[in-house]
Amino acid sequence: MRGEAVGHHDVFISYSREDRPKVEKLANALTERGMHVWWDPKIKTGAGFRQEIAEALSSSKTVIVVWSRYSVASRFVADEADEGAARDILFPALIDNVDIPLGFRQIQTADLTHWRGNLNDNAFKAFLAAVAEGAHTSSGAPNRRPEPAPEVHEPTPETPAPEKPKPAPKPRAQKPKPAKQVKSKYTTTGSQRRLALFGQAVFMAALIAGAFGALAYASDFVFQAYRPFFIGAMGVLAFLSRYGTLEADRAAGAASLALLPRSYLALLLFSLIAISPLVLEGRLYAAALEGVKVRGIEGADINNVTLDQNGERLITSSDDNIAKLWDTRTGVEISQYFDHRSNCQSFNENGRPQCWVWGADVSPAGDLAVSASRDLTARIWRTATGEAVRTLAGHKNSVYDAVWSPDGTAIATASGDGTIIIWDPETGEPTRTLTGHNGDVRALDFNPVGDRLVSGGEDGRMMIWNWREGRRIGYASAGAMVNDVKFSGDGSMIAAAADNGAVRVWRTSDRGAVASVNHGARRAFAVAFVDSDRAVASGGIDEVIRIWSISTGALLTELTGHQGAVRALDASPDGGLLVSGSRDNTARVWSVASGRNRVTMGHIRSAIDLPVSLDLPPVFVSSQAPVPVDFSKDKEFAGQLIGKGFAVAAALLIAALLAKGFFWVIGLRPVARLSVVGTLFVAAAYVGVLIAATLPVEALALWLTIAFVPATLFALLRWLWRGLILSNLNPRTRGAR
Repeated sequence: MRGEAVGHHDVFISYSREDRPKVEKLANALTERGMHVWWDPKIKTGAGFRQEIAEALSSSKTVIVVWSRYSVASRFVADEADEGAARDILFPALIDNVDIPLGFRQIQTADLTHWRGNLNDNAFKAFLAAVAEGAHTSSGAPNRRPEPAPEVHEPTPETPAPEKPKPAPKPRAQKPKPAKQVKSKYTTTGSQRRLALFGQAVFMAALIAGAFGALAYASDFVFQAYRPFFIGAMGVLAFLSRYGTLEADRAAGAASLALLPRSYLALLLFSLIAISPLVLEGRLYAAALEGVKVRGIEGADINNVTLDQNGERLITSSDDNIAKLWDTRTGVEISQYFDHRSNCQSFNENGRPQCWVWGADVSPAGDLAVSASRDLTARIWRTATGEAVRTLAGHKNSVYDAVWSPDGTAIATASGDGTIIIWDPETGEPTRTLTGHNGDVRALDFNPVGDRLVSGGEDGRMMIWNWREGRRIGYASAGAMVNDVKFSGDGSMIAAAADNGAVRVWRTSDRGAVASVNHGARRAFAVAFVDSDRAVASGGIDEVIRIWSISTGALLTELTGHQGAVRALDASPDGGLLVSGSRDNTARVWSVASGRNRVTMGHIRSAIDLPVSLDLPPVFVSSQAPVPVDFSKDKEFAGQLIGKGFAVAAALLIAALLAKGFFWVIGLRPVARLSVVGTLFVAAAYVGVLIAATLPVEALALWLTIAFVPATLFALLRWLWRGLILSNLNPRTRGAR
């Protein structure tokens, strides 16, 4: 209150202007108790104002000093506190976990570090009561105004001179009664505080190491031979990250004994966001060393993969009784179809449904899909929502494949009952049944024109059909059960993969042999034409995809990465993009020209089931299949993932800092203080739910623990940087109130 220095004050408050919101509440609370408080909410510099402060300070009965990260560096606050201490009327209060300046550490100090402005806080009320009692019992400053001189009268004869008064006894000098101090423990400072911070970091490290150890020994998340090493390493990382943050805060003038202060929480959240692509891409697991295969990942074999006509969407069929539609550019799941599982009538001994989806296809318009299942049906559903449209029922055995005609007017299904049924997708009624195979019919494909249908069966024959007329045009022998058949992009050739490892290519017109190669393993499961029909790709039981020259039969390249047999292949219309499905629970998108695995997707059992998909927008993830990759062989991709994560985290941090500045300027300082942590927490929570919804629980645990690696680096760098600031740049804060 400016202009009120003259007269006596009950309380003088010394503080730094950055702490005004809390000091204002303190001043108002004291005023409501009937005390006269001197404080200036708009402190300015100048000789006249200094005089005003000095007069107010000298005329106050009690002095409150508010120690904070800002006031401990203020020369004015220190001088005012020194004046109060000299008169024994100082009431210190600590609102930040900082080291109190030398000379004031033995004065009993109220610990208000936990106080957030709540007027009903017990410690705050106790401090107010102590100050009020101190103001009531203190004698205050001495009265510096001179006493008026006694009136002197000259003696006259009529009035005798008055007797000279005896001098009054000189009053004994009495020391002002000291104000009663607040009943509170001494604030931890100096070496005691360092020991407390060190102990807190040790406790944090033990807590993290214990949790990680429980996970390591309760699952296959960490391999047995490496468990002690990883548990110890996790404890060391947790300690370094926490202690580095504590020391960085101390260097800046504040350090919190809370287990997760805002500075440390922000550091961990930033690190979690930064490493999220590594985990969500599914390529990094604890102990994912060369020659060591990660266990503990539950999923389902992928039986078939089919691209839409534009090569932009991929439909997968799996042993989890589900068909899924994916975006091939990002690996983000678009929709799922569950009806085969939810309506299944066949279960294994563990009660799990066994209505596996063997094959699926997308309609030419792209709005519908059809899936074939072990439940003896094929089902039509909407690609956008996974909503069921109709059921195609009529086969007497498992339905192994379902394909849509290029004009969208028919669906063909192949079954273990030895028949091929042509269906009207508009009505769901069968229009024709084709017979001729002696055993299961395993695979189907329409030619690009749509007037021919090719089938492959258990009897080892590939058959060509005029499906509209219901007659067989011709056939060729593959030498063993045919697992897959495909027309070339122009329809002039047919390729088949057989159970004896043979991959054969025939002319459509006369079934004359064009090429014959051996996949290189005892069984070949899949085939596809690539590179504008100049080459054919084959997949088999040996986890390797091989691409062969049709004209020479030479092996052109091998695509490696799958951890299980390659069950299915398909290619884009131009043959430049190849997709594969494997028993390792994943589907992959490959560039034929470069042999690079662009995207990996997987039928993985989620940690939790969510009612809605959280994959959009695909900021943190472009793949969801947990397949470990040796980063030493793909450094470029590892760098991309790391760069992606840190770019996203940095963008969020910058946005949060801008928001903090905005809220600070408009006066919403409590909101400003939480802006950074709040923004990072929301993003990290989103990532956590996304991981839990798309990957096994081990991936979630990995994400939460491996974040201590970058957190430790950042904490130590922050400590070093703040130490330099304190030693070289901090003088600018000296002398500021």
